[in-house]
Amino acid sequence: MVVREAIEGVLRRLEQLLPSKTTDELRAWVHDCWQEVERWGASQPTDREQDLLMKRVLALHVAVTKLQRDALLAIVKGSFAVR
Repeated sequence: MVVREAIEGVLRRLEQLLPSKTTDELRAWVHDCWQEVERWGASQPTDREQDLLMKRVLALHVAVTKLQRDALLAIVKGSFAVR
């Protein structure tokens, strides 16, 4: 359940960003994570599998946060350049 919520959080944050090659790649990565969670319905994952997936989801959160920060910095720099 926690993993699903974390993945959904990444997707919500990705939707707020402008489309780009990077966001497309991250969406594909999110999709892969989601498919892995869906497979867990058929067979219980090992602790190692759960840990590895959570690390991937955490890396996704970090990547999306970096994109959001970069987008905000670009907006701020753009607003100062206009002045």
